[in-house]
Amino acid sequence: MIFKLRRPLFLTLLVASVAPAAWAAPQTPTAQITLTPGVSIWLNAAEAVPVQRAARDLARDFQKVLGTTSPITGDRASLNGRTFIEIIGPGAGDEAKRDAQTAIAGREAHGVFVKRDQNGTRVVLQGADMRGTLYAIYTFSEKFLGVKPLWFWASQPPLPQKSIPLNINTDLRFASPSVHWRTWFPNDTDLFNPWKKRSHDNYDALYEAMLRLKLNCMEGSSSDEGSLKAPYPLERSVEMARDRGLAFVGHHVYPLGADYNLWDKFWRQIEHREPPALSIKNVEELKTFWRWHIDLARRNHLEEIWLIGFRGNGDKPFWTSFQDAPKSDRERAAVIDQMMKTQVELVKTATGEAAPLMRTTLYNEMSDFYAAGLLRPPAEPNLIWTFVAARRDHFPAPDAQNAEPPTNQPIGYYLNFQFTSTGAHLAQAEGLWKMERNFRFINGIAPRPLEFSVVNMGNIREFVLEGSANAAMMWDMQDYNSDKFLLEFCRTYFGDDNAPAVAALYRDFYDSYWQQRRPTLPGFERQYIFQDLRMNRVMQRLMEYLKKPGASTEEIFSDGSLDANNRLFNIVPADNGVASKLDALIKGTGQSIKKLTGVVARADALMARLPTGDRTFFNDNLRMQARFLLATNTTTHNLALAVRDAQGTPERSAHLNAAHTAALQMRTALAEAEHGSFENWYGSDHLFDVKARIEDISKLLPNK
Repeated sequence: MIFKLRRPLFLTLLVASVAPAAWAAPQTPTAQITLTPGVSIWLNAAEAVPVQRAARDLARDFQKVLGTTSPITGDRASLNGRTFIEIIGPGAGDEAKRDAQTAIAGREAHGVFVKRDQNGTRVVLQGADMRGTLYAIYTFSEKFLGVKPLWFWASQPPLPQKSIPLNINTDLRFASPSVHWRTWFPNDTDLFNPWKKRSHDNYDALYEAMLRLKLNCMEGSSSDEGSLKAPYPLERSVEMARDRGLAFVGHHVYPLGADYNLWDKFWRQIEHREPPALSIKNVEELKTFWRWHIDLARRNHLEEIWLIGFRGNGDKPFWTSFQDAPKSDRERAAVIDQMMKTQVELVKTATGEAAPLMRTTLYNEMSDFYAAGLLRPPAEPNLIWTFVAARRDHFPAPDAQNAEPPTNQPIGYYLNFQFTSTGAHLAQAEGLWKMERNFRFINGIAPRPLEFSVVNMGNIREFVLEGSANAAMMWDMQDYNSDKFLLEFCRTYFGDDNAPAVAALYRDFYDSYWQQRRPTLPGFERQYIFQDLRMNRVMQRLMEYLKKPGASTEEIFSDGSLDANNRLFNIVPADNGVASKLDALIKGTGQSIKKLTGVVARADALMARLPTGDRTFFNDNLRMQARFLLATNTTTHNLALAVRDAQGTPERSAHLNAAHTAALQMRTALAEAEHGSFENWYGSDHLFDVKARIEDISKLLPNK
């Protein structure tokens, strides 16, 4: 019989009847075995380091649930006739592999089943490869020990039990995922980076969650200053991801893992010479720099998807860092094209592979050049062309809308849940449905099934719902549905009885965002929204205007040096039924205030009904974020009204005082999510910088 599992979401569970062996007494379909405290975990010492690490997680999970440590042993003889956990991965050995199911085959396939014979009873956790074995271990932990994928981030440890019952016919099988590479990218981590350094558990929490969600790749930078000193290690987070079994891919700022911030130190410490200038003419020096980073990854046994591309330092176009760069778009595109071809040849030479696994990211200027027909990445058979959602408002950009990639070219997609300067940062915003629409669009233009996905996860904690949804969709794209996923997610973390109400509240939370412009892509709801960093930036613009009023309030909403074509705020007054952008902002934030007031009231009432153990995550991930956004919209709304009011009037004073009160409420809301492992989580906030906004507004108050 085939049916759908609640957890993990949208994966197929096959329950197969297993005929009893001749030695055994007849079994009924409901016969069970029982795992008792201290049950042993068998693991061959030849298994890979990540499998050894996951087995220790399993032993820890048993200790949390049953109250007794489960020993890990490689001695099968000592377990003869007993009931134990058997982990079968590539290094299990011939004797253990006799218990394996041949049907569990293919990339990352895995299963959990019971094997019973005269030698005893084994609960088998089998993977077709190393990562499949990891997923089998965490699947068992979730399904039978009750350890939720986000247990750490949700502050929901597993509940104690006296024993663990299993049906002897248990047979869970998971075929290969829809998307080969499923990636998270921690980015703009002003909160996460200081926090993770407090303890090893904090550092490790990200990788464990990724594996429990069946992700397999992390994006970032593979080197830092420590990499330039013997024994030349990788950046610490990349080493930890590697040892956990995750692959690595460089961010588009770091071609082949190289960071231009290290340029001068590289030449002095590695090449023992003064650094040459960054110049597009100094190709040999660039090749030396890139080649060393390729070798760094290979020496450290890093499973890497090689990032090729050519950008400047600080996530900017190359012509901002290379002073001899050409001036025209056509010439600049030609430079990028030649540099990518050079990098491809370096990787082929270093790896000895005719078609090494590579990826390029069509971000910003590369996206624009592609859309203009000026640039096409090399048509290498294993080069993943990764399209990127439009900047600031995240939907398929013009290059993806008119992609026409070569036949059989592997395609990837990069979507921002978080976005620097004007996107979501302290509160989730893009939503499950927008994520699904993005990836289905890209999968539709790909000449073969989508090969690679990456989502920008910011500081992680704020976006675990959206990240979980993306992981589920990338594993099983055909059956994924955002409404169904959200309901199942709420059942997992808030219980069956409360799930419908919580799911409805999440939907209304997302719908509370001001949509400052009507959709321009058919069927793409919430295409344009006003995220928290957008409000933060417009707050600062409003206060600058209050200090030095300009000729027109339209100056508040100009792109300035940050963007072009009205993309920074993307406000269309006519779409809001008003004549000016200031009036649109006042109207839009007013609408959001009304919606969020209702969401907060319902969240308060619902939280009181939730079981005590579920309230913390509900508050952290939904109620607090709604309260923060209510305060943020109220602050922005009153600052906008103050700009509209005449200088020196009682109305302006009242609105400035109201803005200050609301800004204080932003800080109060955030403080509610600081507890336990996440104490002082917002202490390092500097991208939104709530403290600075409060101080800025206080200086405008009438009595100052």
